Amino acid sequence: MKFSLKAALKFILSRKDKTFINFLSYISILALSIGTAAMIIVLSVYNGLENTLKSIYNDFDADIKIEKKESKYFTDNLISVIKPIENVDVVSGVIENKVIFQNDKKEAVAYLKGVDSSFIKQERIGKKLTEGDFIFKRGKIDYGVFGRGIKYNLGLKANSDFQNIKVFAINENETLKPNMLQKDFFTVENIKVSGIFAIENNFDYNYVFSSLEFAQNLFDSKNKISSYEIKIKDEDKAQQTKREIKDKIGESFNVLTSTDQRLGLYKILETEKLVVYLVFGIVLLLSSINIFFLLIMMGVEKKKDIGIMFSFGARRHQIRNIFIGQGVLIGLASIIIGSIIGITLTFLQKEFGIITIQMSSSILEAYPVDFMLSDLLIVSIMVLTISAIASVFPGLFSSSKNKIFNINKSIS
Repeated sequence: MKFSLKAALKFILSRKDKTFINFLSYISILALSIGTAAMIIVLSVYNGLENTLKSIYNDFDADIKIEKKESKYFTDNLISVIKPIENVDVVSGVIENKVIFQNDKKEAVAYLKGVDSSFIKQERIGKKLTEGDFIFKRGKIDYGVFGRGIKYNLGLKANSDFQNIKVFAINENETLKPNMLQKDFFTVENIKVSGIFAIENNFDYNYVFSSLEFAQNLFDSKNKISSYEIKIKDEDKAQQTKREIKDKIGESFNVLTSTDQRLGLYKILETEKLVVYLVFGIVLLLSSINIFFLLIMMGVEKKKDIGIMFSFGARRHQIRNIFIGQGVLIGLASIIIGSIIGITLTFLQKEFGIITIQMSSSILEAYPVDFMLSDLLIVSIMVLTISAIASVFPGLFSSSKNKIFNINKSIS
C-alpha cells in the first residue's frame, strides 16, 4: 500500500508538460471542491433553518404536556403528584378551544388559551411581547394577550380603554364559521387587550391568551382544564422526566415532550435532510466522472511506466491501488479546498448576514446557518468513497492491460 500511495502521488505531481490530462485533473478537483462546498453550505443553511424552527416552536410549546386520552376536558388535579418530581419546575393548568373574536365589524377565528397564574413563570410568551404587558386582570376587567396577526386583522391596540373585544365560544356540536353570530350558538364575553406577542405567523394569527377563569367561564367548563403544561429544569432529561410522570399518573393520560408535540414536523425535517444528502450524493457522483476519464487517460499515458513496474515485480493489485490512490488523493484535495470555501462562506453568513430574507413578514433578517462537524465528516466520507469507486475500473483496466502487455513482450 505504501508503494502504491507513493507511486500515485508521483503520477499526480510529476507531469512537467502542460497536457490535457493536467487540465482534466484540475477540472476534477474543481468540480468535486464546488460540490463539497455547496453541500456544506446547503446543509449549514438547512441546520440553521431547522434550529430556528425548533427554537420558535419551543418558545410556544411546553417542555412537557399532559392531556387526557379519552376526553377533551378533565378535572383531575395532578399538580400534587407531578410537582415533587425532581426535574419538574413549573406546572400550569390550561384550557384551550377555538372561538370568534369581534372588534366592531371585524372578525377573526382563533384559539383562546386560558392559563393559570403560574404560567407566567414558564417565561415563554411573556418574553415575546412587542406591546403592552402580560396581564389578564385589572380590577374586575378581563384582559387578553393577542397575537400580532390577530392585532392586524382586528385593528387592535394594547391597553386601549375604548376597545372592548367580544369573544364568542361556539357550542361543540356546531361548525365554527365567521359571520354566523346567532345568539343561540354562542356564549359571549368581553375582553380588552393588555399586550401583543410575536413569535411566528402560525401562532401570531391563531392564538390569544387569557386567564384560566375567563376561559373556563366562556367554555362553560368550571374547574376543568384541557391540559397541564410543564416547564422542566433540565431539557436534556425530558425523556426521563416523561417516564417518571407516566409512572405517577397512569395510562389514562398522554404525556408529550416538546418533540412529541411536533413529531410529524420533525420527521419531515429528518426526511428532507436525507433527501439533501441523496441529491448532493448524485451531484458528487456525476462530478466524479471526470476522475474516471482522467485515470483512464493516465493509464494510457503511463503505460510504459506501468510496464517497467511489472518488469521489476509489481503485482496487479499494487498497480490497481496506484489508481485508486490517485482517486483518493484527488478526493482529499477536493475535501480540503471545498471545506475551506464552504466553512468560510458559512462563517461570513453567520457573522454578517450577507444574504438577507426579502420578506416583510419574516421574523429573520438573514438566512440562518449552523455548521456542524458531523456534516463535514459525512460529506468527506461520501467524497472519498465516490472518488475511490470512480478509480476502481481505471485501476483494473490499466493493471490488466499492462500485465498482458508484459506477457506478450516476454514471449516475443
